[in-house]
Amino acid sequence: MQGAKVLVVDDSTSVRKVLEKLLSSRGLVVTTSESAEQGLDAINHHAPNLVIADVVMPGMSGFELCQMLKTQASTKSIPVILISGIINEGVVTQAQQAGAFDVVSKPFTPDDLFPKIERALNAAKQSQQAKDEVVPVVSEPSTPPPPITAAVSQAPVSSPPSPTPAVQTDPQPTSSPQTLLNELQPFLDKPEIESVFVVGNGGQLLAWLGQTLDEADLLATYIHTLLSISSVMGEKYHLSTVQSLNLEYLGKTVIVSRISDKASLVLLLRGTGGTGVIRYLVLKQMPQLKAALGS
Repeated sequence: MQGAKVLVVDDSTSVRKVLEKLLSSRGLVVTTSESAEQGLDAINHHAPNLVIADVVMPGMSGFELCQMLKTQASTKSIPVILISGIINEGVVTQAQQAGAFDVVSKPFTPDDLFPKIERALNAAKQSQQAKDEVVPVVSEPSTPPPPITAAVSQAPVSSPPSPTPAVQTDPQPTSSPQTLLNELQPFLDKPEIESVFVVGNGGQLLAWLGQTLDEADLLATYIHTLLSISSVMGEKYHLSTVQSLNLEYLGKTVIVSRISDKASLVLLLRGTGGTGVIRYLVLKQMPQLKAALGS
């Protein structure tokens, strides 16, 4: 456990100081962040061996931070221990769904905290050792393999992202990707709309049309996070499931509309006006989008 790098994410200065002192006394290398957004940036620059994060923070919650880490290949193996002032079945379920290793009640004691830290670090170490020990076995073929040219000719050819239609398939949709693209095309007939794309319920980008998006997969993850945060707020205040979000930033509008529990529609507009016409188009196309996704 000594020498392991731990990132503490908590908006409370006192909690950060207490954890830094406790963990450092056991030989752990501790860094801290005062928000989940700041913590995510720190993790992307210098990945720790363990993250300890508060559940309730301004902006992104500990649940959302954990969920984002688990959706990225570079960070999904980092164990996350969440700290919560309330431990009940709902909190535990949310933590499990987000991919957390464990939950610690607040206020905590060293006897509560350190066994869970040790188990998390050991589990991560064993998982990494198991990956390192995997050696591919290559057997001699009894018959000559088929010509490589035949296999290559049957495989789809990929190309870098461009303004032309692009699709990423996911096991959830049951119809063809082209069908989904066909139902997205009417949105681009509106000059106000710059791009249109569909985000799956796991934050994956299923399809897009229009202007090429910078870091499209990351944008899809952010949209999914916004929807998740909105859902948590809805549950907290006993509201119905959020069906639509309207965001404005730097002279542009982003409209997010839930298609089903499988996916959401995202429209990127060139300006901040004319959303009434766009929303009418969304309502008009929604049945076809649901059908294209097999909903």
